[in-house]
Amino acid sequence: MIDLGHVTLLILAFWAGAWIWRGLGLRDRALSLVRSHCSKADVQLLDESIALVRLRPGRNRNGRIGLIRRYAFEFTVTGERRYPGYVELHGAQPLNLELAPHPFPGEGPDKPPSNVHYLR
Repeated sequence: MIDLGHVTLLILAFWAGAWIWRGLGLRDRALSLVRSHCSKADVQLLDESIALVRLRPGRNRNGRIGLIRRYAFEFTVTGERRYPGYVELHGAQPLNLELAPHPFPGEGPDKPPSNVHYLR
């Protein structure tokens, strides 16, 4: 026999499943943003994956309250070293996408980066 308790559990299970389904869709959106940014920056996304590292309440640029998801990933320039990066989404809207400081393609470890100027 189905009573109100069973209906409540079914509604909660459905809600949790829908929330997880939406989270997976947002993860795919973040991954496509990262792939696009890495190809524009001429770096290689490693492992073709990202990981959810933080979920917190916050506001977007318009002041709207919601959940901010932070996904971490790793990339490389030459294939020798891994560098971290992250992307933050407020819903499906990207807030931040950052790559750690890294050498630009074509610059070796002995050659200083072209964007660094030394004062003498």
